[in-house]
Amino acid sequence: MTSAGIVGLGFYVPPKIMTNDDWSTIVDTSDEWITNKTGIKERRIADDNICTSDLAVMASIEAMKDANIESGDIDLIILATSSPDVPLPSTASIIQNKLGCRKAAAFDINAVCSGWIHALEIGSKFVISSEYDNVLVIGSEVYSRIVNWDDRATCVLFGDGAGAAILQKVEDGKGIIGSWLQSDGSGAEVIQIPAGGVKNSISSDKFVEGQQYFHMDGREVWNFAINAFPQAVKKVLMKIKMEIEDIDMIIPHQANYNIIEAGMLNLGLPMDKVFTNLDKYGNTAAASIPIALAESVKKGIIKEGDLVITVGFGGGLAWGANAIIW
Repeated sequence: MTSAGIVGLGFYVPPKIMTNDDWSTIVDTSDEWITNKTGIKERRIADDNICTSDLAVMASIEAMKDANIESGDIDLIILATSSPDVPLPSTASIIQNKLGCRKAAAFDINAVCSGWIHALEIGSKFVISSEYDNVLVIGSEVYSRIVNWDDRATCVLFGDGAGAAILQKVEDGKGIIGSWLQSDGSGAEVIQIPAGGVKNSISSDKFVEGQQYFHMDGREVWNFAINAFPQAVKKVLMKIKMEIEDIDMIIPHQANYNIIEAGMLNLGLPMDKVFTNLDKYGNTAAASIPIALAESVKKGIIKEGDLVITVGFGGGLAWGANAIIW
């Protein structure tokens, strides 16, 4: 039986660095407060003329190079994002054109910060179906455009970036060996952009200034995330009939260092079993996991034969995990 595996990885972050001290000149905050509450020291910010699709293209080029394929080889593009270039058409279609992937189908999914977990599972099913040889899965975000720069509770958390993976058929027993996904729509308002859809259009009489920006109930997010993280890891391990002790590395959504630390404590695993880079990039939403995965592989932290668990959690509410034999 054929499996789907990651054969190429790439990531891209904008060159502009915004530090905690930079934010302290804009809103009432400090480097000490942000670091203690989140673990974030700096994040990358895209220039005004750069969009989500542009970051995705840069990451995808690196992933294709890593997989030793060209744009014409791509059969399908799946983009996970909650900060699309435009409401429609799909940003994946824009990426398809920019990359020159002439034969590729393309679509977006929006599962907010767990988007790449969902996209990877979907992409793996297309590969296994035998009709798709090369599937490009991307997480790309420009959250600096959708957060309110006057809201200190959210604006300091996020950064911009993109990560990408090429999926191909691999030998049985390797690659993506299982996934577990879950949603709870009763928490839809915990993380949201209230305006901009048909329920509350920006041009309507109901629109109130500020509703076009990202909103988050921080306390509810904390309560959700510290449980969703370990639950997803345990659930995917049950599906693949493996144990906590079998895990070589966890690549979590890079939301908050304290959330990650609490999740690892719940799992009974040491912090050297988890990779974090949020101190450099902040929370890049659906891009955070592929960026971290690509960076950890590049650094030699993940090795052939390792059991790697990628785990995401965020708006929807939605959460889940993928189990990968490297």
